[in-house]
Amino acid sequence: MSLGQIDHLIVLMLENRSFDHIFGMRRGVNGILDAHGKPKFSNPNAKGTKVMVSGDAPFAIPTKHGRGPFHNLTDVNLQLFGNKTPKAGTVPTMVGFLASYLEALQQDTHGQFTDADAAVVLKSFNPGALPSISALADHFVLCDAWFSEVPGPTHPNRLYVHAGTSAGFVHNVFNRPFDLVSLYELLGRSGRTWALYDFDLNDIKTHFTRIADQLDNFRRFRPDFSQDVQTGKLPNYSFIMPRFNGTAHAAASDEHPPHDVRWGEHLIADVYDTLRAHEPVWDKSALIVTFDEHGGFFDHVPPPPTVSPDGIDSPRPDDNFHGGAPPPFKFDRLGVRVPALIASPWVAKGVVTHEQLRHTSILHTVRDRFGIAQSLGKREAQAKSLAFLFDQSAPRPTPQTLPRPAVPTLAPEDHHANPGHQWPTEVSREMMAGLLRATRPSHPEDDHVKPTVPTTQAKVAELALRRWSEHCRWMRGLPR
Repeated sequence: MSLGQIDHLIVLMLENRSFDHIFGMRRGVNGILDAHGKPKFSNPNAKGTKVMVSGDAPFAIPTKHGRGPFHNLTDVNLQLFGNKTPKAGTVPTMVGFLASYLEALQQDTHGQFTDADAAVVLKSFNPGALPSISALADHFVLCDAWFSEVPGPTHPNRLYVHAGTSAGFVHNVFNRPFDLVSLYELLGRSGRTWALYDFDLNDIKTHFTRIADQLDNFRRFRPDFSQDVQTGKLPNYSFIMPRFNGTAHAAASDEHPPHDVRWGEHLIADVYDTLRAHEPVWDKSALIVTFDEHGGFFDHVPPPPTVSPDGIDSPRPDDNFHGGAPPPFKFDRLGVRVPALIASPWVAKGVVTHEQLRHTSILHTVRDRFGIAQSLGKREAQAKSLAFLFDQSAPRPTPQTLPRPAVPTLAPEDHHANPGHQWPTEVSREMMAGLLRATRPSHPEDDHVKPTVPTTQAKVAELALRRWSEHCRWMRGLPR
């Protein structure tokens, strides 16, 4: 195994896309096509008529669809089992994605939608429609049995990729601090370096209290990532956050519906091209690109059972969900499949691995590489390491750059369609609220005038950057 040749592990985690949604029509994977190239999977509509999955997934969900597919635990239960309260031990049938999306559309549009609108949740991207991520699959390793950790939304899944557990939370809890041992703390203890690169929002720096004072490790993707690569300062482990909010001059790149996935494609290419342009760094690097969870988009593979990381079930005694009781969950089954790719000169070209993997496989791989004995819970200890994929005897030739899709021209700054004027996603609003809470000690004026989350993406991004900058100055004993 050549994992020992890797000094830099870089993770880019995007938002809310299932494996079948991105790669279901690709040949050679466990996708949606039968031996004759015809779709083999369907969901019933409200009348019980089968609706077949298909290609031609749109780059962006029309804004009238609001939040896009639902994906809280009860919604995912409906997607997987056909009902929101499945009995223990029930095997997922994967028949409820369309029914769940019909509920979402009904709420978002008050019934003003068509059958074609509803079919979006059952669509895959055509081969070649997403050239950047497809090129990674062509030239490196694509995992077609990589599962998210929780059959639910963003935050619990991201908690798992940082700390191996969500501490009993099955829904987004960006407003809470977490006193959890994370991978970053283990890396620091072992003398290894780490950094988190972001554009605007970053849940780690505002929620993980045990590392919140390590300000130099929290960096901006631009210009810091490229500078760190060029100057030989890229850490042993890097985690990259996408742009969650559009500005006047850049669209969001997180791929969270209804955002256009082509901007996420450009971020994938930006990360790869930056690493590949510096051979000494690239020859010791591994880039992992994946998605936090499926976002309500269909997948035909039932998530398997698994082990609870710490025995903490949902709901916790101190938990609440929109003022009510959170749904019960024992963390004994994984979430829906998501795309995951490993790009490195030390992995083979064009491989599809069918091994069962998940987000905590990243943590296990990092511990393998850097000799960290302490695990981050039973789930992470059980997860398969990616070490088996690093099978090259020497760094092999790899593409210098990735192809990119054409992106739409941004509307003028003063036009309502400019990305900076778009309404923030629910995740973005929740993350911003969490940032306001975490930085309150440096902003005593909040006691008199409670800050609120802005209503446009550009203003969220502006406030996030200003608030964090002021907090860092205060932490360093400087005037805000």
